[in-house]
Amino acid sequence: MISHLRLGAVVAGGCLGSLLSMTSASASAPTQFRFTEPVSITDASSCSFPISINLQVTLVGRVFYDAQGNFQSVTIQQDTLGTDSANGISLREDDHWVDFIDSLGADKEVGVPIHVQGASGLVIRDAGLIQFNPDGSVVYLRGPHPSLEGENAAVCAALTP
Repeated sequence: MISHLRLGAVVAGGCLGSLLSMTSASASAPTQFRFTEPVSITDASSCSFPISINLQVTLVGRVFYDAQGNFQSVTIQQDTLGTDSANGISLREDDHWVDFIDSLGADKEVGVPIHVQGASGLVIRDAGLIQFNPDGSVVYLRGPHPSLEGENAAVCAALTP
């Protein structure tokens, strides 16, 4: 499940690269963006079997610049909806969080980046605050983050017949 914890940030990164190469109409005015993208990945590391993750990712963001038009930061609201499937079983995933990324690439993530439910209710939920260094390492963690900490037994059990 860790493989898609920062999925939205990766998707946003591709879009953000093109946004940052554009010149702002007014150097200090923020640039806004919104897009929805289907994303399909295979998580081969969380369980002893592969998990097919199919999500619809919606990103809404605002890019901030200094007076000279240089990138300063971006705020990205990310909403995902989809399924995690394996062994003929599908679980519903519905995630919502906000990333605050600075010009150096440090990222503060707030919200519910992983929320997976099965027929009997909640399977796994990461929620709270995570601060990442530009290299992706975790600086600070608050709230339950079992997926980030590699505790995926509940997901594996829910996807096992």
